[in-house]
Amino acid sequence: MGTLGGNAESAAVAEGRAKPRGLPFGATVYLAVVVAAAVVAALPALQDLSFQTPGWTTFLLLTGCAAVAQLFTVRTKRNYAYHTTGVFLVAGALLLPAGLVALMPLALRAPDWARRRVSSAVQAFNVAAYTLAALAAYAAAHFTADLVGGRNAEAAAAGLVAMTLLVAVQAGISASMVALMRRCSIFETGIFTTHGLTTELVLAALGVAVAGLWTGDPWLVPFALAPLLVVQRSLVVPKLEEEARVDPKTGLFNARHFNTALEGEFGRAQRFVRPLSVLMADLDLLRDVNNTYGHLAGDAVLDAVAHVLRQELRDYDVPARFGGEEFAILLPETGVEEAAEIAERIRCAVASAEITVDTAPRPIHITTSIGVAAYPMHADDGTGLVYQADVAVYRAKVQGRNRVVIAGHEGAVVWTRPTERPRAVDASPFGLSVPTTGVVPPFVTLAGILGGAAAMVFGTNQDLLGMMALVGVVALVQVLADAGRSAASVSAVGLLAGAALFGPRIALPTAVVACVVEWGRTRMSFARLGFDIGTLTLAALAAAGVFALPRAGFSPAAGQIAAGLVAGGVYFVIAAAGPLALAANEAGAAVWAAIRATLGWILLQDTAAGLLAGVVAICYGAAGRWTLALIAVALLLARATQDREAARAQRMAAELSGDVETLEQRNASLTQANEALREHSTAMVEALTAMMDERESAGHSREVQRLAVAIGSELRLSAPELDVLSQAALLHDVGKLAVPDSVLLKDDALTEDEWEQLREHAPEGARLVSRLAYLRDAVPAIRHHHERYDGLGYPDGLAGDEIPLGARIIHVAEATVSMLTPKPEHLSEEAVLAELRRCAGTQFCPRCVKAVASLAAAGLLEPVRRPGDLPVG
Repeated sequence: MGTLGGNAESAAVAEGRAKPRGLPFGATVYLAVVVAAAVVAALPALQDLSFQTPGWTTFLLLTGCAAVAQLFTVRTKRNYAYHTTGVFLVAGALLLPAGLVALMPLALRAPDWARRRVSSAVQAFNVAAYTLAALAAYAAAHFTADLVGGRNAEAAAAGLVAMTLLVAVQAGISASMVALMRRCSIFETGIFTTHGLTTELVLAALGVAVAGLWTGDPWLVPFALAPLLVVQRSLVVPKLEEEARVDPKTGLFNARHFNTALEGEFGRAQRFVRPLSVLMADLDLLRDVNNTYGHLAGDAVLDAVAHVLRQELRDYDVPARFGGEEFAILLPETGVEEAAEIAERIRCAVASAEITVDTAPRPIHITTSIGVAAYPMHADDGTGLVYQADVAVYRAKVQGRNRVVIAGHEGAVVWTRPTERPRAVDASPFGLSVPTTGVVPPFVTLAGILGGAAAMVFGTNQDLLGMMALVGVVALVQVLADAGRSAASVSAVGLLAGAALFGPRIALPTAVVACVVEWGRTRMSFARLGFDIGTLTLAALAAAGVFALPRAGFSPAAGQIAAGLVAGGVYFVIAAAGPLALAANEAGAAVWAAIRATLGWILLQDTAAGLLAGVVAICYGAAGRWTLALIAVALLLARATQDREAARAQRMAAELSGDVETLEQRNASLTQANEALREHSTAMVEALTAMMDERESAGHSREVQRLAVAIGSELRLSAPELDVLSQAALLHDVGKLAVPDSVLLKDDALTEDEWEQLREHAPEGARLVSRLAYLRDAVPAIRHHHERYDGLGYPDGLAGDEIPLGARIIHVAEATVSMLTPKPEHLSEEAVLAELRRCAGTQFCPRCVKAVASLAAAGLLEPVRRPGDLPVG
């Protein structure tokens, strides 16, 4: 029987890999409802229980067998549990009185709880689910037995109904809980699979056979239970299937499952024109960890990074270990900006993690380079999306590692100091961020909820069944409106219809249902959820007030239509224009301009919804609750229109694909022209570098370039990284062209103002080089090559590993070349090395200093030519 196997967060939590974060709000409410229902169902039966109740011996035997079966549960990594307990529950429902049936779930779970000590919330849910399923099977079996005549037919029919209902109720209750925890539909939980349901039904049928043999000849029961040994072995199959999708070292998904999930999510994103993003994360220098501390330390690093991913990602994201030290993350319903924020959170969390292993004398720190790609911005198929994210990782590597790069021609970099942990914002349907702090949002939330609650208490409409039906229609509207947060306007049909039919009493329930369903899909913050509930409730209350106004001079039908149009306009002002004005004011945008941009479509939608609400109110008096089908029909028509528009967009895309070949040919020509431009630009920049060297010290930049590349080779940088490092080292001082000769060539001590002018050469050089797109990977190293390892450098005061590796290399290389340059205070190679070691950890990166020392020990520093000996040409 499939139940929750551990802490309700995920299988990884049950296995101790991640810190439990508690049940989501919806799952907590559902847990309370299920437990309350079980208590209400069990109490009447338990009240009549006594020691004189017949069946205690049968109860003890069946419960003992069920408890033993519970101890041999097969648990999967997705936190499902498979066991043979259902055999004895079905037998108990057919053989025992109601009181003992209600007591059986609590008794059979006790040994398993004592052994594993799972959380009380999970244990309570499982006991409650068992209780409801067993009592439902008991009631159905006895009702069927009374209904069907004949002893044999009675037993067969009762057994069939009991086994079916036990499996159905248990699966339905468990699937709903899993769906609430994972923010997915019940059919995506994996509980309603053919394999799982058929297994449960076979076990339940075996329970019917056990009950029949117990009634006829109890000594034959052991022979009926013998096949359970074979069944127990077959239950391991789901676990094996789960292990085939999971990486054993990290507990994340493997590459095969990631590709399967990517194919499904990409198809969904194409059909419904929804955003989809992929992150590729590659750990920096994990090979050094393995070589220094051993592969067990490397495994600990991988496990720690997997732990970070579980903490920072949402329940419906798909993290996978793609191979080696590379991770892939699928982010459904996520645009490129939010994906970049998530990636930056992950980067910061990984960089700040301290990984303790026995083989390392101190905690290990690791960094990661992350690439971001989004559909439809960067690729039009799943493979292309992964490729673009992988290329972005490559760019992050060559730019100095420990950074997030967004895919695209420019290779945009997301760089945030580790202490600045960005958070996703709750965006409005119009691209602005609706604030959830300040005075107005909490006031709207409180006013809407209190007003709606007062309307429920003091309202006069008594059509409870009609209200419940309309609430169900609103939930259906919001579930089918698969269009993100902008779909909230679709629920206007239900909210306005409720205002027209039932007045203010239904405002709060409809708003809560619409917003909670949307919250389950979009994971908006609780503050935003409360604000949306308050806004929609106030809008529905205002619309109800419009419908309640006297309409003298109008016929009943015309008055209702006119009221619907006005109510739609009022609803627009409160539910759409109000939040938009608040968001625009917060962003500093023109409020009226933002509202005016929506008048053409949102106002039209809401007034049309008000018109439909008026029509529904007119028809409700004649057709009754069947009139609510008008809303469902309108929704289905709107959905069909959306599908047609999507199909039309696909046809247009197919037509445009014919132009791709022409564009590719033109692109080839542009590429050739770009290469020629690149050669000329490089020659020009090198000429500027030579000009700058003539002003200060001949050949300085070329010498720094050669030594920096040698240090990079010693640090085992890849060929592309060395190429970028070479470019950055050659151009590291190009910004000095903007420094006056009176400052740059001054023999006396510089004043503070002159020092400020000199310090500007690093950011000025970065700005100059950034104008050449093909050199932009070198920009971080140029900008930060005067940062100190202790954070006292310039221009940004970065410290430690915050400084790009290329900048740290250039810093050491430039200092080494400067100290080796012939001058009156000439330093020997030994003195230079001593000075570098003295400043390692304060001014210079210790790893880079160690690399210079290795070059010197191998005799590779001696051939470095002195800048003063180089000819100028």
